[in-house]
Amino acid sequence: MEMKPTFSADSPIVLIANGIFPTHSLPLGLLNKAKLIFAIDGGYTQATQHQIQPSYIFGDMDSTSIQKENFIGNWIELPDQNKTDLEKTLDWCIDHGVVHVILLGATGYREDMTLANHYILFDYVDKINITMVTDHFTITCHKGQKSFNSNPGETVSIIAYHSGTVISSTALKYPINQMILDPSARAISNQSIGSTFSIDASDSVIVFKSHTID
Repeated sequence: MEMKPTFSADSPIVLIANGIFPTHSLPLGLLNKAKLIFAIDGGYTQATQHQIQPSYIFGDMDSTSIQKENFIGNWIELPDQNKTDLEKTLDWCIDHGVVHVILLGATGYREDMTLANHYILFDYVDKINITMVTDHFTITCHKGQKSFNSNPGETVSIIAYHSGTVISSTALKYPINQMILDPSARAISNQSIGSTFSIDASDSVIVFKSHTID
């Protein structure tokens, strides 16, 4: 019988995908503090080019720069071609009790993959806590009420998944009160006005919160 590894619920795992590697201090700080780092296929190359050695590598291994016999760590080959390597990695994490991941390198280079990775946030909103972090935004998916730590003036954008989503907000420059939001650009480029703000949504929304400029 397979012995499943155990992972701490208090320490999110950092996943490195094969997009643009971050340079902003916020995602780099999360990476430096990570106790466990997973590479998603070609993300291994991104990691090692920045002197980072992942403990696990996942995927169909068609983009990675290392052979199994040369990898020091856990080689998890996931050949299912009906899902992306990110989806397969998230499924493995869920099956092994991981509750929170920080996703880096999920944007850039390929616009189709960037959009697909945003849709994956919607697909997994009820399954695992995913925080996508780029050089510009922290991106998360939510239903119901959610509060966010913030600095005044940070950009806040909201994208709905389903038509007819009802959203409200607190502590944003342009208040939102029971707004009917369809998948559109109608709720982008708002701003926080305090140390926290909140979003209440009747269905899944992605919230983009910008970083303070380094």
